[in-house]
Amino acid sequence: MGNMTCHTNDKKCPYWSKSNSHNCRMIKGGLYIPMPEHIDVFCSSSQYVKCHQYIRGCEFLQETAKKYGFIVDGGRRRFRRVPDRVSLTVSACDMNRKPLDLLDDQAMTLDLSLGGLRIESSRAIPKDTMVTFAFGPDFSSPELAGVGEVKWCESQLDSGRFEAGIAFTDFSLTQAIGNHLGLPMM
Repeated sequence: MGNMTCHTNDKKCPYWSKSNSHNCRMIKGGLYIPMPEHIDVFCSSSQYVKCHQYIRGCEFLQETAKKYGFIVDGGRRRFRRVPDRVSLTVSACDMNRKPLDLLDDQAMTLDLSLGGLRIESSRAIPKDTMVTFAFGPDFSSPELAGVGEVKWCESQLDSGRFEAGIAFTDFSLTQAIGNHLGLPMM
């Protein structure tokens, strides 16, 4: 998939919603209602990554993100960072994404990208820590939650606070962040 990977560790498609009239939320500008056999094989299983609608949606998302400059060619970064301060609650979690310990209920994002976020926190969060986070009411999709892996954490000596980089482990966050940042057709 080039610079952007759609795949997650989910056991079902993140765009499949029984509560939304059993339709696929990956489709934009139309409606796709999968047959029961398709739902069993793809939507409600980890095999969703092989679904033609999912694959086509991921390709479209990548093309749109590249067109509008959210994916960067070359250099160290794959995704353009966009400065944005949004309140955030961060908790450590286990490998099953179950929250363990509240780390900071007053963290703030410093910038967002389609691949992760940079936060400011009152606590140091060790590298490689898996975290769950929930955006506060000032985010365009209040209470949106996700999972990520801390890639780095540095002390900000002048303020006594810490900055950390968190990479998303869940592709559905890419779409929500894209919407928040104004990426069309997401």
